[in-house]
Amino acid sequence: MSSIENTPLDELQWKSPEWVNAFGLRTDNVLEYFAQSPFFDRTSNNQVLKMQHQFSDANYTVNPYEMILKDLKKMKGVEFVIAMVREPDFWVIRKQHRHSETETQTIADFYIIGSSVYMAPSIKAILSSRLLSTTLNLRNAMRSLQGLPQFSPSKGHYYEFSTLYEKEGEDKHPDKKEQLTEKQNETEEESSFQLPSTSSSAFNNLLNLSLQKTSVFLDEIPEKGVSDGKGPTSTDMTPQGSQIQGKMN
Repeated sequence: MSSIENTPLDELQWKSPEWVNAFGLRTDNVLEYFAQSPFFDRTSNNQVLKMQHQFSDANYTVNPYEMILKDLKKMKGVEFVIAMVREPDFWVIRKQHRHSETETQTIADFYIIGSSVYMAPSIKAILSSRLLSTTLNLRNAMRSLQGLPQFSPSKGHYYEFSTLYEKEGEDKHPDKKEQLTEKQNETEEESSFQLPSTSSSAFNNLLNLSLQKTSVFLDEIPEKGVSDGKGPTSTDMTPQGSQIQGKMN
């Protein structure tokens, strides 16, 4: 019972299957069923009339709602009336303050679906909820847009939408996130198996050799090396084959 008392009325659902099984639920007794709920005001005019005619007037047993509505119009204060009926499973109960027989001010609306009773939210609560949801979505959108602008010397200023789509895909599809990580690992492995880079000095030496008139045997370069820009010596340019023949002779 304490949890029900601490719960806001617009977040509460109440029903009494035992009462419905015992008396049924119809338009002529729906206010009596509503009076059992925590939404009912015990100081209302409905409760006053109930206590006055509970044992005295037989008409309240035959036509309870018509008699209650007739007497409520003669009183001032808080009252509960049936605002809408759609039998057999839907009723709207209105809590209002009566100032005169023809003037009333609505305080709150309650609706009964089946045997469950709910309180209709106020316009203020609905607008507050929608504005809060809109503000949160705008904040998330602005946070995502802050990471889109990129800059590179080749492209200049541009927007990287693929990163936004990847983040959304990772949140919605965790399997795709694993696939993306696997592809990234594969590309990293492929990039690690690159050919060794050739130094600029080696290219310069090869260029100098190509510009020289003297014939050069490239099979001597790994063993003898290359001279410092003045061209190889005659002994360095001797092919290995001729040296072997000289030794044999």
